[in-house]
Amino acid sequence: MKQRAIRIFLFLVIVCFAMPALPQEQPDPLKNHDPEKALITAADVALFWKAYDLWTNNYKANPARLAEVLQKEYLDKGSVGVKDFIPNRIESARNLSAVVLKNQSYYEGTRHNNNDLVQSVLPELRRDFTELKRLYPDAVFPPVYFVIGALTSGGTSSRHGLIIGAEMLSDQNTLFPSIDAVGLVMHELTHFQQIHPDNDLLAKCMREGTADFVAELASGHNLNGRNKNYGDSHEEHLWEKFQQDTARNQNQDDWLYNYFKKDRVGPPDLGYYMGYKISQALYQSAKDKTAA
Repeated sequence: MKQRAIRIFLFLVIVCFAMPALPQEQPDPLKNHDPEKALITAADVALFWKAYDLWTNNYKANPARLAEVLQKEYLDKGSVGVKDFIPNRIESARNLSAVVLKNQSYYEGTRHNNNDLVQSVLPELRRDFTELKRLYPDAVFPPVYFVIGALTSGGTSSRHGLIIGAEMLSDQNTLFPSIDAVGLVMHELTHFQQIHPDNDLLAKCMREGTADFVAELASGHNLNGRNKNYGDSHEEHLWEKFQQDTARNQNQDDWLYNYFKKDRVGPPDLGYYMGYKISQALYQSAKDKTAA
């Protein structure tokens, strides 16, 4: 009887060790409400420059090889942030390679800025995340991925987190001069909190303007200072046209995403300013600021 019990015990031990360990459920970063636990990483920036150096040191005489190296050493090895930045932004290794080669001195000029800038803004981002938590206790703090893109986007968000195009953060950027890294992250972080299915002109302007307003409220950084100065000095005319266009839901490209439209209304993206002013007015007049 005793030997039989020993055999059963040994059998159970063997079975236990033979069974694969059950994977532990990982916390969902998109449900993270703790600003201190939010991942903020520039690992993809370092990965890009490692790939670029590999090409420079071994294949610079053959520019066509850059696309191959970027694919294998950057896009394939990059984070989910890089993967989510490919559609409509990086597009492909071939496109990124063409943009880098065409703007090689610009990219090389941002290298030091990329690495140091990301590190320098980390403490301030943590503080601003905490302030947003105070202003809006239900705020979610997803991962923030700084990546290198193809000069097409300062930032966006996906279901995996926020993605910031670090190559855009340069004083040499003539299209988007002196983009404020902290304000940009806070703007995209506000977008991450928003749930609004409407897509008409007013809804779009409110989404963008609210993101600017909340970012300024939490960080003190105004991402669209140029628009604010113009808007404040042309307010009467702008409100008249804005009310006409939103009532008919027309002329969206007069107000939004119109950097290359010559006959737009004033500076690019004035719809951000209009949504910002509406959000600001609603917040200032509200007795319950958290509810507002």
